[in-house]
Amino acid sequence: MYLNTVQPLLATSNRVLIVSEERTIKDDLVLALSLQNMDHGGISSSPELALRQNAGPKSSPAADLTATTTEREAMTLIEAAAREHKPYTMMILDGRLLCGKDHRQILRRFWQVQRDLNIVVHAISQIEGFEQLPLELGSPPNFLALKFRLVPFEISQLIRTLGAKHAAENKSSHRDLSLNSQILESAKRFEDASNKLRIEQEHRAKLEEQLCKAQRLETIGRLSDGIAHFFNNYLTVIQGHLSIALAARDGSPRLMASLEELHAAAKRVGDITTQLVNFNNRHYLAPQPVRIENAIETESIFLGRTLGAQIALDIQHEPGLPEVMADPACLGQIILNLAVHARDAMPDGGRLAIRTCQLHIADEAAAARIHPEARPGSFVALVMADTGKGLGQEQLARLFDSTALSKDQQNGKDLGLVLVQGLVRHQGGWVSVTSTPETGTEFSVYFPVADGSTPTATPPDMKLLEDPNASEASTILIVDDEDSVRQVMEYVLTSQGHNVLTARDANEAWTQWRSRSALIKLAIIDVKLPGGASGFDLERALAEEDPSLPVIFTCGYSPTSLNGPRELKSGENFLPKPFGMVELLNIVGQNLQRTARL
Repeated sequence: MYLNTVQPLLATSNRVLIVSEERTIKDDLVLALSLQNMDHGGISSSPELALRQNAGPKSSPAADLTATTTEREAMTLIEAAAREHKPYTMMILDGRLLCGKDHRQILRRFWQVQRDLNIVVHAISQIEGFEQLPLELGSPPNFLALKFRLVPFEISQLIRTLGAKHAAENKSSHRDLSLNSQILESAKRFEDASNKLRIEQEHRAKLEEQLCKAQRLETIGRLSDGIAHFFNNYLTVIQGHLSIALAARDGSPRLMASLEELHAAAKRVGDITTQLVNFNNRHYLAPQPVRIENAIETESIFLGRTLGAQIALDIQHEPGLPEVMADPACLGQIILNLAVHARDAMPDGGRLAIRTCQLHIADEAAAARIHPEARPGSFVALVMADTGKGLGQEQLARLFDSTALSKDQQNGKDLGLVLVQGLVRHQGGWVSVTSTPETGTEFSVYFPVADGSTPTATPPDMKLLEDPNASEASTILIVDDEDSVRQVMEYVLTSQGHNVLTARDANEAWTQWRSRSALIKLAIIDVKLPGGASGFDLERALAEEDPSLPVIFTCGYSPTSLNGPRELKSGENFLPKPFGMVELLNIVGQNLQRTARL
């Protein structure tokens, strides 16, 4: 089978195959066709020219005649035309050539080669059962059986009629192909647009999901800020009273030891809430020289209770470690979060080993072999290894990826590791992790060694007045909406000989100022005040009355989130909550001394 579909682009001419034993049949048909192509001036001068002429837009296409005498030669010609994609329009077959042969099979073979071939069989009266031939062939629309022999004039009429029909079908096929191409092109454009729209919708859905997550995180951040502010207020009260009790030294050694442990725990909780506020507001304390061994030993007191009795804690330090650059609160949070992760990895108990050692990285090549974030220099490594169930490669790859956390993990279980990585990067270090399934996981945290250029911070000494009636005693205005905070601050300051005026909001403070402005030497104002006027508003009003009045702001929020009109510097004009008696007395004394010098 050579041609099973129409080839309209190449089959533009009216090709006709004549199969007859009559030798002159072709010449007779040429003459008959030339007579039918007569124009107004008479017969065309040559039959061949007449065959190529068109009488106008409505004339039939010129016929290209081929004659043969046997059905075998006809089959060969049809196959050759099919291979060249120049098929015949029709075949006029003398039925007498089919007598005594399997005429049905012969006709079917013609259609196997070219299924759209129009076949006209005439003079079939001698074929047995010729009346049933169309039915036996399936009544094809491109088959015509005629009982008697056709003369050249009749054949020429058939050629003209079937040729015009074929030309119309060919033109319609062209239109259909063009329409199909346009439909396919439009469908492709529609599919491309649909795919682009689907991708944009998926991208939009991801952006909406990220926006929802960001909004949820912002809401959680605001909620945690409020909770931290609440805790900081009451931690200020707790630390204040514990400081007073410790300063009095009025109790047994066991009682004093308990008070010292409570005071240390309160300061630790205060550091954590401060760190939470700073993290929510992307505000971190600057790293300072810290002895990592001391920080670990301090945390070990809390780690024992965090890990539980089923987990053994093993701590080893390399001798002679240098100081590292880190924020003490961040360092404690890093150790605690890694310990919690180790505890969750060992539900049936195990061992948590904490080791420290020094590492020197010579050059960039050595750094690249250690970790992508490593760099040349001296570092101290904090290694925490557990004997838990371990992690697979896929879990390791997504360990620090907050977007890959499941809803259960986002509840806090593995979110702590994301916090660890952020805190370590803020300290100028990096985190690496190795794990073996069913053996355990080892986290290595690298901190840069302090270069000695930054002096180690020393804890401030509490300045007490030896004589409550000394000239250093002053009148101080305290403005805070929490009664317990005002009371502890008043108790601490009055115990040192100061006169204290208190107010819970800006209106009460303004009333106190209007009546005692000549006596007030210092104001301690909480930034967040009820009643519509903030601490900044109150400070602005007081500055208009007395520009030389020193003001200390206090708040449980991060100073970067307050958006105040002036820069707040801790220890100078800002006292972050929670604070103890030492911090309160020192900042008060510094501001009063600065005023006295003026």
